[in-house]
Amino acid sequence: MTVRTFTMPTSLNESLAASQPPNSETDRSPMKSNQQSYSNEQREPLASHKPDCKPGITFAAQDKLPKLPIPDLEGSLKKYVEALKPLQSSREQEETAAAVEDFSKHDGPELQARLKKYATGKTSYIEQFCKSLLSLQQSTPKTWTFIVHLS
Repeated sequence: MTVRTFTMPTSLNESLAASQPPNSETDRSPMKSNQQSYSNEQREPLASHKPDCKPGITFAAQDKLPKLPIPDLEGSLKKYVEALKPLQSSREQEETAAAVEDFSKHDGPELQARLKKYATGKTSYIEQFCKSLLSLQQSTPKTWTFIVHLS
């Protein structure tokens, strides 16, 4: 039987210190004098460069753009049911249609009215919801999928 012994490796700092000659200060002096011979502009050529762009130009006309319209509830629900058809069995389609019908009669109109009230004075009614969902998606290991219909 062969016995192997291993030694603990040394750190990178210890390895570098051991490989340098004891009088390393004299070796560095020419490098220091070379650096001093260059001007500040030659050592850092981009330090004085100022970009020619105006700050905030990307969203400068944001308030002048038309607001994102809120799609009507009935049209959105019809498109939702149609989008699910290829993914569902006939029984699931019937259950979805019943759930959508119930939603359109009870909770849907109230939520639609609340969304319209929320959107008053905002440039985008959906932006905050997207940011919230994205932060939720990044903080949890689950994958969240949401469908947004814009007419």
